[in-house]
Amino acid sequence: MNTYLVKQTASDKLDNLDWSQAKEIDLVDATNGLKIKKSAKFRLLWSPRYLYIFFDVTDDHIWGTHKRDDDPIYDEEAVEVFLAFGKSVPKEYFELQFSPNGVKYDAWVKNPTGNRCDKQFNVDVNWNFKNIEFNQEIDASGNPRKGTWTTYIKIPATEIKGSNFKAGDALRGNFYRIDGWPKQNSFQAWSPTMKSPPDFHVPQKFGIIYLR
Repeated sequence: MNTYLVKQTASDKLDNLDWSQAKEIDLVDATNGLKIKKSAKFRLLWSPRYLYIFFDVTDDHIWGTHKRDDDPIYDEEAVEVFLAFGKSVPKEYFELQFSPNGVKYDAWVKNPTGNRCDKQFNVDVNWNFKNIEFNQEIDASGNPRKGTWTTYIKIPATEIKGSNFKAGDALRGNFYRIDGWPKQNSFQAWSPTMKSPPDFHVPQKFGIIYLR
């Protein structure tokens, strides 16, 4: 099982974090765990009040047609976070996605059997994060746009734990990337779900995140 030891930061400002102190992780093929030539990368930091997530994506064709939050950006390209508090395999967790155009998708997922085909599986798109912050930067040129896009995310601890974080806390989660043009052809994960066709809703495969 994948684990990530998250270092604490003294800053609570998203634009004032020292990401060099955070371990960088390359995503792998979600279906088989193999390395990917142009994988996305992520890093994590935490403070008592927030969890911080940084995605760094190298992209040969940056695109997206959706404009409104909660549009189905998972049908195009996106970076994604599935997360729950505690070490146990979660039966419920939040799903958070961002497109390179700054569209946010968030939902609450009920997955008591770990099987999205089960009739109890439910994704509540009407659920929304409170007080979440994010910034994006795109460094690209040409038509289609080719380059990099980064996403910085700041999630209140109260939205994950219900109170402030402390050293020793643990979370279960996974980090994903969907890529491809004109059709999706790359499904990436921190902890590969080993499902083909690709399926990200496999909480049994979520890694453990420890706050140091």
